[in-house]
Amino acid sequence: MIWDPTTEEEIAQNVRSLVLTAQGSQPLARALGVPLATLDGPVEVAQARIAAALQEQIRKHEPRARVDRISVDGDLDGHLRPTVRLR
Repeated sequence: MIWDPTTEEEIAQNVRSLVLTAQGSQPLARALGVPLATLDGPVEVAQARIAAALQEQIRKHEPRARVDRISVDGDLDGHLRPTVRLR
């Protein structure tokens, strides 16, 4: 089976990869992904840092993406869940 993605599917997959990648974890692409330092601090601060880092990473590594909204939801246990909505 050959996967032949549309441009929109390709962009969505690339954005998903950026969201799920910790910066420094990809050999030969150490700047790719979200810096782990954004997770330190109070939940509200971490949410803002993650959203800003994702915006920058998407702008830099997938300029074809048109971001509508980035939100980072958190729960009482401190788990953060970023969501990127594309246009």
